[in-house]
Amino acid sequence: MAKIISLGISNRKDSILELIFKGNSSNLEALLQNPNFSTPLWLIVWDPVVMNAIAASSTAMNAVVNSSTAMNAIAASSIAMNAIVNSSIAMNAIAASSIAMNAIAASSIAMNAIINSQTALNAVKNNSTVWNIFINGKGLTTKEVPAMTSNTAPEGVASASSIYSSTYDVFKAFDKNPSTYWYAGGGAPQWIQYQFTVPVFVHTVTLTGNDSTGNVYNPNSITIQVSNDGNNFLNIQTFNQEFTSTPTTLYIAYKGYYKYWRVLVNSTNSFSPIIRELNFKGFIQPA
Repeated sequence: MAKIISLGISNRKDSILELIFKGNSSNLEALLQNPNFSTPLWLIVWDPVVMNAIAASSTAMNAVVNSSTAMNAIAASSIAMNAIVNSSIAMNAIAASSIAMNAIAASSIAMNAIINSQTALNAVKNNSTVWNIFINGKGLTTKEVPAMTSNTAPEGVASASSIYSSTYDVFKAFDKNPSTYWYAGGGAPQWIQYQFTVPVFVHTVTLTGNDSTGNVYNPNSITIQVSNDGNNFLNIQTFNQEFTSTPTTLYIAYKGYYKYWRVLVNSTNSFSPIIRELNFKGFIQPA
């Protein structure tokens, strides 16, 4: 111990980097358990040049992602996370490690960095285990559409391109009650949307159509759209499948936070679309 303490910070930093670039995760974690290596570790994760080099090396990343101490430090550093999320090598290593994802899922800095990087989101989404860790992460505040009692209560705004009548008003698709529903006032295409009070990254969309397979009112093609001004919408993903009275869960991974989340019904089996229930769930943009 005396020898370790006598080493200067630069030497301790070099000792950490040597193990990282050799891919020695077990010795790295053992070393970082020593409190005397806390400061040099932080010098590493806040150094953009060093972190870019680590993020570009599969050997280094394999060491880092298997060290919970190293990953906790990286997840708490915006500089480190910026290097990580912009590297497909780094994200592929993270996406293969539950240790790494558990550290990221507990950090608002890390979660936000991933949400703002399409490269990072694609890597996470392609691994079902780490995707599940990510969408259940505690680093950011979760948000979904509340049980709506009108188009504007208890919060946000539910709207649509048309309604058949007030009996089938828009909020009926957001009231958590599948016995009521939104019924559009004309044939597809038609849209239905929810405006959050704050920008939200949505990772899960749950949609319930009208009835069993083949029902004429069931949507059979939808496009998820997003906007932050309510006028200009981006198409982020299209699902060409029939939506029946059995709730369908869709997972999406499109970078950024948006206030307006819309389902554009491109087509139905025949008649005007009916959606019994619709929900958007994700994370609130951190302040």
